[in-house]
Amino acid sequence: MRQYITFDPKKSYPAAPDIAYECTACGGVVSSMPTYDEPWMCTCRNVRVDGDAGRVSVDDHAKMKAFRRQAAS
Repeated sequence: MRQYITFDPKKSYPAAPDIAYECTACGGVVSSMPTYDEPWMCTCRNVRVDGDAGRVSVDDHAKMKAFRRQAAS
C-alpha cells in the first residue's frame, strides 16, 4: 500500500529507507535510498537518484510522486 507524500521539490525531496519515487510517465519506481541491486532511475529516465551522493534529479516534476511504502496487513 502506498501513502503519497506532499512535498516542495524546490526545497528538498523526502528520503528514507521506506520512501520511493513513482514516475507517472513510465510507471517506474525508484527508491529514495537505492542499494546497488535496485534501479537508480526509472525506465524513461525522468526520475534519477544518485545513491552515492544522495542527489535526486527529476526532469518533469508534474510526472513524479513520492510515497511511503507500508507493509501489507
